[in-house]
Amino acid sequence: MRKLKITKVISVGVLLAALIFASVPAAAQDALTFGSSSVGSTFYVTSIGMSKLIGKYEGINVTVQPLGGSYPNLFALASKKVDLVICNSLSQYDRYHGNTPFKEPFEVRMIAQGFPNFRLFIVRKGSGIKSPSDLVGRTMVGKRRALPELEKLTAALLRVHNVPADKVKIVDTVNTGQVAKALRAGTVDAAAYPSALRQPMLTSLFQDNIVDFLYLSAEKRDEMLKMLPAAFYPGSFPVGGFPGQEKEAHIFGLSTSLSTNADLAAEVGYKITKAVLGHPEEFAKYHPSARQWTVKQSLSNPSVPYHDGAIRYYKEIGAWTAEMDAVQAKLLKR
Repeated sequence: MRKLKITKVISVGVLLAALIFASVPAAAQDALTFGSSSVGSTFYVTSIGMSKLIGKYEGINVTVQPLGGSYPNLFALASKKVDLVICNSLSQYDRYHGNTPFKEPFEVRMIAQGFPNFRLFIVRKGSGIKSPSDLVGRTMVGKRRALPELEKLTAALLRVHNVPADKVKIVDTVNTGQVAKALRAGTVDAAAYPSALRQPMLTSLFQDNIVDFLYLSAEKRDEMLKMLPAAFYPGSFPVGGFPGQEKEAHIFGLSTSLSTNADLAAEVGYKITKAVLGHPEEFAKYHPSARQWTVKQSLSNPSVPYHDGAIRYYKEIGAWTAEMDAVQAKLLKR
């Protein structure tokens, strides 16, 4: 009799537990993993800021993982290793359409857009490199598996300036921190470099008088742009943008996105969008570039469709228009 009573109690307990868990909505996700870039990079600092806002205002615990850059982040997103990623518009477009290095399309969805993410060239001070022709016989960081566009940029630089590619020793690195260490150690003379204005790691290199820009003319920069994917656009860093910078630097721009997959619950996507875009002053305390994560920027020139939860937020604040409906429909058709 005693065993029978225990069995009944256990059965009732299991039934009650099942009813309780069944009553919890699917959107009640309380933990997310966020794929970001190298520790110390603008992507990483921005990701930390976003994670803090999402946790504080929506009660969702977000763990930021530095995976190396946009492309590794998007590989991780497709394999369900992370729930959110920060990435550039070119990598996002390639992931959505299945372009190299991806082998098949994937349903990437954008939540918001922020600061421009730039690509540029820097040289070690004291190396004697004043122009691309001076790269002959030198060692240059010109490629990275995580950022395949760097190799395209390097190839365009050498071609436009008539520098034989076999006369420059092109090496690769795993992350931006490795590039900074190599420049400080003097083991490389120049580098194709991912950055934002006032990126902490690059700012430190300038403050310590380690590097300067490889200054390109606007005309040569624009000539190189014709050889690069359409996601690139012309950009520049003004005089004084970095410590000791005495000339304008003509560089290459991409947009930056906060993205996820189409399967993320709409309620969660809504909460993330609201937390990130709804507290601009607090967000800006983490990095000045956070001020560029705005609704206007988020709805400008998207390269992939928007997440349903993000659309709900934009509609709620009156920013989503019939024109945006047409943009979304066009993007969904690939």
